[in-house]
Amino acid sequence: MKILLATESYYPNIDGGAVAQHNLTLELKKQGHEVCVIAPGSTYKNKIEKDNGTTIYRTKGVKLPLYMKGRYHFSIFPYFQVKKIIKNFKPDIVNICSPYPIGISAYICARKQGIPVVGSIHILPGNMITPFHKLKNQERIENYSWRYLVYFFNLVDWATIPTKTGADMYKERGLITNITPISNGLKTDLFNPKNNGEYLRKKFGLPKKNIVLYTGRINEEKNLDVLINAIPHVLKEVDAHFLLVGSGGEYKENLIRLSKELNVIKNTTFTDFLDWDDYPNIYSIADVFAMPSEAELQSIVTMEAVASGLPIVVVDKGALHELASMNNGFVFKSKNSEQMAGSIVKILKDEKLKKQMGAKSLELIKDHAMESIAAKFEKIYEKVLKKHSENKNR
Repeated sequence: MKILLATESYYPNIDGGAVAQHNLTLELKKQGHEVCVIAPGSTYKNKIEKDNGTTIYRTKGVKLPLYMKGRYHFSIFPYFQVKKIIKNFKPDIVNICSPYPIGISAYICARKQGIPVVGSIHILPGNMITPFHKLKNQERIENYSWRYLVYFFNLVDWATIPTKTGADMYKERGLITNITPISNGLKTDLFNPKNNGEYLRKKFGLPKKNIVLYTGRINEEKNLDVLINAIPHVLKEVDAHFLLVGSGGEYKENLIRLSKELNVIKNTTFTDFLDWDDYPNIYSIADVFAMPSEAELQSIVTMEAVASGLPIVVVDKGALHELASMNNGFVFKSKNSEQMAGSIVKILKDEKLKKQMGAKSLELIKDHAMESIAAKFEKIYEKVLKKHSENKNR
């Protein structure tokens, strides 16, 4: 099968969607499919890259200055380049992974060329409006974002989304196209309890005490002020150190300032994103993984923590609770720093509970292996192709 993925964020970006799409692409290639990806480049030039047997077409890209210090790039008027790529590659199916210029262009071109389209949803309105958090009428902006997302994904032949919770959210907002929950999946050969990150403890000067870890983007949508406000409550009960790994702009600076105001900066370490070789190892030095973000359709980083055998403490909004469904962690109420702290303390004070939860995490992650995830996507592609062929022959 010839499969084309169209996305606005791809490897080496490390947001959840980019990681999931990269893993899926490589696994589909491993299963014998011919796969190509269209994604923004980091320069104002079109170029072609090769990655483990897959082809990545990079369209002209410009930096997003208001988002993540310009780490991310956005495609500008990619339609004609996308049209050329699809015409030359002649895919059997197009999988659109983001509702932005590349995805929109791929949809239009696929429809014009009679190619069926699958839409993979990796986004909630909270992810879209982060760069505009200072604007007024946030609720109205969020509602417009919902309307656009539902409209766009109602255009495709079939939709996928990482969780049942996510599927229900979209259906409640008016999604009527067929939608199937399929996990983002995870490379358990990379993320597992066998990793050793003690060298990272030394590198960052971390104390040999309980480590509460967060990894991922450090911006408004992640609600990390809830975690920082939980730290004083934790320290009243147990000695611990908090490690936040990820890049961010003004919001990260605000969190550092808040840590100083709460007098917990000595118990807190902020680092930038890690190199890919180091990243899986950071989980091995942690005792608990904490995630207060309310805009998660699944959360790749939380899955990485689960695969590493960590107990997790997650918020009750979005789909995070699905990753704590085997008694492998605690779920706390939205924006409730004290309850979050209480959950962290329970785990850190009880070594037996911590080990039990860690074992349950390893049990839960078995359902998210990339081989089975790719097989589920194959079934969706085959189903859509069959339906497309039947409609064509009528």
